[in-house]
Amino acid sequence: MSLLQVEDIVGGYGEADILHGVSLHVDPDEIVVIVGPNGAGKSTAMKAVFGLVHIRAGRILFQGQDLRGARTVDIVKRGICFVPQTENVFPSLTVEENLEMGAFLRDSGIAEQKDRIFELFPPLKPKRRQPAGTLSGGQRQMVAMGRALMLDPKLLLLDEPTAGLSPKFIGQIFDIVHQVRDFGVAILMVEQNAKQALAVADRGYVLATGRNRFEGKGADLLADREVAQAFLGG
Repeated sequence: MSLLQVEDIVGGYGEADILHGVSLHVDPDEIVVIVGPNGAGKSTAMKAVFGLVHIRAGRILFQGQDLRGARTVDIVKRGICFVPQTENVFPSLTVEENLEMGAFLRDSGIAEQKDRIFELFPPLKPKRRQPAGTLSGGQRQMVAMGRALMLDPKLLLLDEPTAGLSPKFIGQIFDIVHQVRDFGVAILMVEQNAKQALAVADRGYVLATGRNRFEGKGADLLADREVAQAFLGG
């Protein structure tokens, strides 16, 4: 059984539908990427999983339980954490305080989980007492991902994790995505750097105008000429 199963969801913000029957699934310990042009509904589809979008039709199942209508805090308790594209750290708090904020639902094992996060993100350990707002963009992204991982989720949602980063940090973030998966966490990721994202993904979905256009293994989508010409720049 899939960890996450999104079935024919229709919805958006207010009365405007952005998603028109989107379906996807994520299996345990899998990296799945959603790519497509601007306005395709990529981030909206992800936010729907986290209860941030009004869904008028379809189902969103996590470990077989329907998430429609669930409060965001209950979705987190079930094992899903979300890292937004922007404003994803508390800039005035230290790195360590940001991680501790992420553990708001834990009542034990916080110190041990922080140690695991610092092992996963070595550049953060010497900066643990430094305000997160003073870090580089790539390091702030590490803090945001680390804070989400403090709850030891089963599924991590990443919205444009490489947006605005230098090529050096883009490669580093994708390496970390693999390490997080090896941590035992499944990942659903929206990305504009489509070629690099598909190269690290187990599977991918291409959306356009709020609908599924293509899906398959990451390597197969990269090798598909129609996908490349329409969505990957040739």
